[in-house]
Amino acid sequence: MKEGIHPQVFPKAKTTCTTCGAVFVIPTTVDVQEVEVCRMCHPIYTGKNLKEARGGRIERFKKRAGSAKKK
Repeated sequence: MKEGIHPQVFPKAKTTCTTCGAVFVIPTTVDVQEVEVCRMCHPIYTGKNLKEARGGRIERFKKRAGSAKKK
């Protein structure tokens, strides 16, 4: 292998989530970094799926059709 072509790895780099403020210490090539979403606040990992909460196309259609029948 060639010497000096690989980036420096920081074994205890500080990663901060800007959404929830969680701090993680992970090995990475950047000493300090910020992420927008982490495993503590991402909807997929927390079980709060945004698409399900909003409702799908069929539910929205039924809601509009139901309100049209009432008139």
